[in-house]
Amino acid sequence: LWAAGCDDGAAEPELKADGAGQQAPADAGLDAQRADAELDQGVDAEVDAVVDAAIPDADIVAEQPREAAPPRAYSHGECPVLNFGTTPAAAENADFMSGPDRRRFHLIVPDSYDPATPMPVVFGWHYLAGDSEGMIREGDLVTAVEQLDFIVVAFDRAVLENGANRFLFSWPFGEPWGQEDEIRFFDDVLSCVDQQFNIDRQRMYGVGVSAGALWLTHLLNTDRVDHFAAVGILSGGLGQRGTALQMMFSPRPHKFPAMVLWGGERDRLGIDFHDASLRLQSALLADNHFVVSCMHDSGHGLPPISAPEGVTRFVMLWRFLLDHPFGLDPGWSPYVDAGELPEE
Repeated sequence: LWAAGCDDGAAEPELKADGAGQQAPADAGLDAQRADAELDQGVDAEVDAVVDAAIPDADIVAEQPREAAPPRAYSHGECPVLNFGTTPAAAENADFMSGPDRRRFHLIVPDSYDPATPMPVVFGWHYLAGDSEGMIREGDLVTAVEQLDFIVVAFDRAVLENGANRFLFSWPFGEPWGQEDEIRFFDDVLSCVDQQFNIDRQRMYGVGVSAGALWLTHLLNTDRVDHFAAVGILSGGLGQRGTALQMMFSPRPHKFPAMVLWGGERDRLGIDFHDASLRLQSALLADNHFVVSCMHDSGHGLPPISAPEGVTRFVMLWRFLLDHPFGLDPGWSPYVDAGELPEE
């Protein structure tokens, strides 16, 4: 485990090391769900306790897949021509058919895209009752794709004809009856993006925020995780709420690097995201994943951080993903050899 404080950059947290676990300062974070949250920029970031990661045995290393899973076929046969661009208006796909459903997503593609060169892709799931435009805006994704050269697919929640949520918490992490349809939506969008663009299948990533992070956590238990080289779980994790929701982690052969970020003990909104994040962190470490853990002190809200001048706000998150291609040895990261996290 590498632990990093996510604060406003004014002061670095005191760091400690414990056996195989190491900590290094970092300056990052993203959680766009603001409801019931108060930002407290006067409180220094806290750093969670280090947990040592086990050294994987030879069988675990041998089972690690080295090639990402190929996209599945589009459920309607021939893909439609997708809208894309560097602005939400140009990038909106409002009537994308997936099975019997008409769905919506945004496809942000930088001006630097060259069809001759494979480009990484980040798939993103927004917070409760949010939308893809909000994720693009609050994540500063238009700037991010131009500065770091990657494509963004930002999904929208399923809605009923009256515009209400189809699922109670926007994504069906707790509603098994809707999970097949939602997974098909991911499959179909991936299939059509792969057909229309030269994407780097070894550098596809998942990022979820709040309810979207709970859904992405659910996907980690399915074979769809075999598309992701690394993931970012932002105020998500293994959520629990009485007997209605008891999320668990199911180990799979693919041991992917993960960033687990949350807003400390005040990170609550119907679910205790502090405990949920710690549960996921512990499960991933026990399953031989490389984990960067980042805890700020702003509860279920945007971390109080400032971007370096001229640099996209959440550069550390995007850099973490892009630095980890698919198929690394379990529990390993290029950061291990470097001995530190990138300065950005």
